[in-house]
Amino acid sequence: MSLALAQPPVQTPTSAPPPVQTPKSSTTTTTTTTTATATATTPAGTTHASSPTPPAEAPKSAELPAWDPSATGAVPAAPPEPPVPVPVAETPATPPADASASAGPKEKPGPPFYTEAEMQQLRVRHGLEATSPTSERKSRWRCLIADPTCGLVVEVQATSGYAYRVRQGDVTSPGDVYRWNSARVQYDVWVSIPTLVEQRGGFKYTRVSLGPKGGIIASDSKDIWGNVGFAGRYWFKRGRWSPTIEFSSGLAFKVAGIQKPDGRFDNVRSPIGFVADVGIGLGGFGAIVLGGQFDSPLAREDVPERARTPAGGMFYIGFRGNILWGAPAVFGVATHAAALRAVNAP
Repeated sequence: MSLALAQPPVQTPTSAPPPVQTPKSSTTTTTTTTTATATATTPAGTTHASSPTPPAEAPKSAELPAWDPSATGAVPAAPPEPPVPVPVAETPATPPADASASAGPKEKPGPPFYTEAEMQQLRVRHGLEATSPTSERKSRWRCLIADPTCGLVVEVQATSGYAYRVRQGDVTSPGDVYRWNSARVQYDVWVSIPTLVEQRGGFKYTRVSLGPKGGIIASDSKDIWGNVGFAGRYWFKRGRWSPTIEFSSGLAFKVAGIQKPDGRFDNVRSPIGFVADVGIGLGGFGAIVLGGQFDSPLAREDVPERARTPAGGMFYIGFRGNILWGAPAVFGVATHAAALRAVNAP
């Protein structure tokens, strides 16, 4: 008993050895044994460690016979292929310093915050040229012929054309109406004021002009009518020969004519009529116009029937242009002379 108590205690190693694995088999198992530990206290109160006991080895399984492919008739596996070398990626080149700038459009540091490419797209969207003009186009004729670059324009227009006229006959006879073909000449002064202006950079172009106009109308029976109203023009483009739409209207009144009682050419009292037309032209040089005129009757009871102005009107088509370049003035004078000589008004 004293010898047993004097036996030093056995200490467990700090780390156990790894277990021994054996091939899987129905008759073999994996066992791991550890040594038991025992502690004892000596009379003097001291503790002693003993060397660890080595683990027991697992029994080895019986060796398996070598596999013979010819015995089972199986085809032997093909020898493994040599490994394919993996290509080594080259080190990418260092991107240039301005790579971030070329990746996308760079905004300007201040307004309007648009790039040059965006400005080009904006110009194409609104039908503008790729580059803005560096100088303004100068108008000719000192703005006496209308031009988009002009502001206030004062122009003299002459209209000559063909007219289909209708006039009331005897008011006591129902259906008494006179119809005949004739000519019509009109001379007007237009004051064109820009009312809608288009601005491109520092240059301005007139888009719509409107202003007062007045003039005289000559007929085939030596009658002279006056008219006062307004006229306008719409410009489709900014060039000198830009297509335009012209329109005018006004009040018409008889100024002078042949007196019915005695056949003298004198001032004639007349009611107020109405005249209007619309035309399609090229710039301020000329336009093809289509219009009409209505002359209201002078229905005062104190005016005798033989001196009364009957109701009448006309539809006309003709050419109207600025007399400064000559052709409209020549057409107007020639038409007026032909109407007085060749047309007999009823």
